[in-house]
Amino acid sequence: MVEMAMVFSLLIVLLVGTVTAAIAFGQNNSIENSAREASRFAATLPVTSEATWLHAVRDVARAAAHGDLDASVPGQYICVALVDGSNNMRLTDIGGSESQSGAACYDDGRPDGEIRVQIVTEREATIEAVFFSTDVTLSAQAAARFERD
Repeated sequence: MVEMAMVFSLLIVLLVGTVTAAIAFGQNNSIENSAREASRFAATLPVTSEATWLHAVRDVARAAAHGDLDASVPGQYICVALVDGSNNMRLTDIGGSESQSGAACYDDGRPDGEIRVQIVTEREATIEAVFFSTDVTLSAQAAARFERD
């Protein structure tokens, strides 16, 4: 009976840890897909107005994540940028709080003259194993060459 209690508690810890790690893995896949979807969408979307374009791309990233990047999600972060080397546009959304600037989201190593779209998506997740837990930051980056004039 004592042996079963010890083994059973260990199995519960492993089961809970495996389940929460699988949930975090699924959330990571979701935000990676949203970054790819948003960058592809942005690459073909004509820029009519800076704010409208940035918000449309951010909204596509949020929708493609199926709730994993909603403004209410703890640690949610979306960065959208149109990089052309001289007149960059950037929207950063952290938990529903927005800011705009003229910087790239990240250094992608591409030449300054290449017009491209950059998307960064992040969120926080917790992996729990009954007796302990660890916080992780799930993140994804995507870039696509801008195809519109």
